[in-house]
Amino acid sequence: MLWLWIHLITWIVLAIVVIIGLTVKADRATPWAMTARVLYLVAIISGVILLWGTWQYNPILSTIKVILALGLIAFIEIAFARKSAGKFQISLVWWAGIFCLLVGIVGLILSQGRPFLH
Repeated sequence: MLWLWIHLITWIVLAIVVIIGLTVKADRATPWAMTARVLYLVAIISGVILLWGTWQYNPILSTIKVILALGLIAFIEIAFARKSAGKFQISLVWWAGIFCLLVGIVGLILSQGRPFLH
């Protein structure tokens, strides 16, 4: 249960960091992007540990979650790169939010609602 809390809190903090980082001016986005990268590492490590447990009963949804999570990380990196290049569009924030929500829903399905329903 500890790894589930670590994973959940990391993703919540990551979502906040990304939203702030993508809404500040381009010259102030770098520290937020670096913080997000550190949080990726924690999320990936805790996600791999949780994957061992979920793989046993739902390997297909576990694979989908891994692909979605890695896609979200790639999307966030693309958004930060466009922000620093001056080609940023506010719609990227909305897409990142939708993508994060989708990953979260799949994660809650895999955890069978834990820690909220149990």
